This record gives sequence, structure tokens and C-alpha cells, in this order.
Amino acid sequence: MSWRAGKFAGYPLFATVFLVLIGSLGIVAFLVNDVSRFPTFVCYVWISCMWFIASYLASKHYITDYGIVKNINEPSQTIPWFQILDQVEKDQKEGVEYSFSYSELDKSLTEGFKQLKIYVPNSKRKEFEKIVSLKLKNRFEGQELPDIDLKNLQNE
Repeated sequence: MSWRAGKFAGYPLFATVFLVLIGSLGIVAFLVNDVSRFPTFVCYVWISCMWFIASYLASKHYITDYGIVKNINEPSQTIPWFQILDQVEKDQKEGVEYSFSYSELDKSLTEGFKQLKIYVPNSKRKEFEKIVSLKLKNRFEGQELPDIDLKNLQNE
């Protein structure tokens, strides 16, 4: 499961602006029939397309069977399900912000916990909640304290 998470309507900001700028300049060069610059603009269009595709794929949030990948370029924002200790949901405009508390494997618990915040649009909310409930809810529900009847224990 994945969805767009870029800053510019879900697309990466700088790569999108660069692609539009180069495309516009290429159209201007074509309209004024500047034949000497065509190879240069073809190269720039190719570069901007590849940058846009790479940035678009890297900025998406990925939810897998193994964990949450908020940002492919930053390994600290890739959290396996077994490291997640707690979750909090906060309704926002057109979506939900989830905060996952976790501790790193190579650090001691005394150094505190880290938090990963991820915004889930309403269109992906049910699918995301289904995955989270499969991966986390059963584990969290089993951690409740059982009801103990002390009177029954004392009578036995």
C-alpha cells in the first residue's frame, strides 16, 4: 500500500517546478525554432523527468507486511511493526495523522522513545486501519491487565 506524500499537491515540489520550467523553456525554444538548442533541451527534459520520477517514488509512503516506510531516503523513518510500542490517531482535515511510538533496536530503553508521524488521507484510511489492526491491535489488546477477583482467591 502506498500514497503520494509530496509537498506540492502530493508531488515533490522542486522536481515538479523544475520539470514545468524546463518543459516551458523547451516549448519556447520550439516555438522560436531555435534548432541549435534542441539537443540541450532534450537532455534537460530527460534529466528533469528522471528527477521527477525518482523524487515521486521516494516521497511516497509505503506500508508493507514488514513495517512502515515514511521516507525511502531516510532509514530512520523506516519502522518494522515489531518495534512499534504504541499508536495514537488524530483526526485532521481530509485525513488522519497517526503517531507511532517506537524504540530503536540498537539503543537502550533508557534513552527514550522515538515517534513517527504519518498522515493518511481519507481515501486510504480504511485500508491502512485494516493493516494496522492486523499488525498491532492483537498485540496491544493482549497487554491489558486481567480482572482478578481477590475474594475468590482468598476463599480458595
